[in-house]
Amino acid sequence: MAHKTISLDIEAYETLRSLRLTATESFSHVVKRIGRQHAGERGSGAQLVERLFASGAERWLPSEAELDRLDEIQRHPRPRRDRRAGA
Repeated sequence: MAHKTISLDIEAYETLRSLRLTATESFSHVVKRIGRQHAGERGSGAQLVERLFASGAERWLPSEAELDRLDEIQRHPRPRRDRRAGA
């Protein structure tokens, strides 16, 4: 089987190491196992939002007023300034 070399920062390495079920479980097996456990978590944007709310992430989502302001900006964008002109 072919192999690929990847680089991890120390925190990622320690996290991966802590997820091993046994001291002899390879990192490849850990990645595959975790990947299989989370394979079904992809889905629609609505499912993602449901998971965010279930995990308490709603505090990080924009308020209705902020969303309204973003909608307004998209409806009426300011003209782009050519930064090269006059420079």
